[in-house]
Amino acid sequence: MKKRTFIYVLTAPLIGVAIAGYLFINKDSVVSAQSDVIAAADKATKTNIEYIKETQSEGNYVIRIRDKEKLTEITEEYLNDELQSKLIISENGKRVTSIGRDYTGKLIGTTWTLPDNLALENKRLLEISLFEKQKEELTDQSWTQSSKALTDNSHVKTVTSETEDRKEIVSIDENTGLPIKREILIKDDDGNWNTDTIKIEEYRYLDSIPMELQNIEDQIDIKEHPAPIIEDKPLEG
Repeated sequence: MKKRTFIYVLTAPLIGVAIAGYLFINKDSVVSAQSDVIAAADKATKTNIEYIKETQSEGNYVIRIRDKEKLTEITEEYLNDELQSKLIISENGKRVTSIGRDYTGKLIGTTWTLPDNLALENKRLLEISLFEKQKEELTDQSWTQSSKALTDNSHVKTVTSETEDRKEIVSIDENTGLPIKREILIKDDDGNWNTDTIKIEEYRYLDSIPMELQNIEDQIDIKEHPAPIIEDKPLEG
């Protein structure tokens, strides 16, 4: 079976969340700097730092920043515009730092180093452009073009991928080749398509990652733990 791309980078948040045991309660805007990120993105040209924002509804979104030169990735999840969880992959893919909320709603963190084989795979994946990978996936043969339109001086095309009971419709900005909207529909028992999720996607370049996103040790209690995996398998229990 062919392995999914980004398997180690993307499975790390699941392990980190399980350890942190955070809850979506209490508001706290610490260890975030989204206004600084947007300001920096507006001034940036094409760089090695890629910024992606996926918005599901007002105030609920995920931010992902990858630095392909320093081999670092930061992912933040927001609920009602408040930071709920944060994951940092650093040290060339070897260190994972997971931040979430404890049962009181306080932000806490855990950090660990991965086994060498997983760290090496992370390093390889962190060198890959998220933008280019997204473009490749949307030009796969499983997508069919359904329409084109001109919106806000941007040529937008729509492509669709469909299985027996699931349909994904993606609007793509032809100037960049990147998606701007993604809709997933599920077929019900009567054969009708119903909207399951709608995501608005934003892609930007950054000249640098704001230090507020990286310097977290002074703001949150972060404890070192052994890696929750041995080689390529999660620890049991």
